[in-house]
Amino acid sequence: MIILYTDFSLQGPYVGQLKAAIYKQYSNAKVVDLMHDAPSFNIKHSACLLSSLAQYFPEDSVFCCVVDPGVGSARQAIVLKVGSQYFVGPDNGLFEYLLRSKDKLQAYKISWQPAQLSTTFHGRDIFAPIAANIAQRDFSGIEGIPLNNITRFDWANDLFEIIYIDTYGNLMTGIAASSISIKTILELNSTKIQFAKTYTDMPTGELCWYINSNQLIEIALRGQSAAKVYSFQIGDIVIRQ
Repeated sequence: MIILYTDFSLQGPYVGQLKAAIYKQYSNAKVVDLMHDAPSFNIKHSACLLSSLAQYFPEDSVFCCVVDPGVGSARQAIVLKVGSQYFVGPDNGLFEYLLRSKDKLQAYKISWQPAQLSTTFHGRDIFAPIAANIAQRDFSGIEGIPLNNITRFDWANDLFEIIYIDTYGNLMTGIAASSISIKTILELNSTKIQFAKTYTDMPTGELCWYINSNQLIEIALRGQSAAKVYSFQIGDIVIRQ
């Protein structure tokens, strides 16, 4: 299984070209579109979100991950193996939270390049073909490197900020559910927010926080878009009372 995680959106040719590059290498590949609206240009938020989502995929899954505002620069193209899962993408912090996993980690540098390489679309030209090869257990084109050769960042384990807004206007934070008590009161843009177990437990017209399906803290407004009603945005800071 090859899982696609990008900030491309579904507009334009990019997702289609990514898939075409995979099928060119592996015509029988099983491709899953996990996300194509990862936080654009925002590596930290995308890294946090990726880490929370990966746990729900089978062993031996191969993730092709492209949130890469520095494409064409000197940053490495890498593969990270976490347990039995593989993550193919740029060495720009996108795998930072995966690198904190308690599972066995192995790192690789992608040494292969195609005869024709775009400076602005390594997703199609490098990451997708390598992901297709790994899914077929072809490890040519990658070389093992020490983990300390991977770029690291000192981002907090829990991000007390909005990292993603879904189609319903619910506000996903980077706070792990295990980090706070259900008695905790949160504050967002001077609005105090209490816990609710699920949407139907939320008082009408009142923001509440709950534990979402990915074990992150999420904030919602029952039956309405919290983002639109309160003009919240990705990056807004969440305060713990």
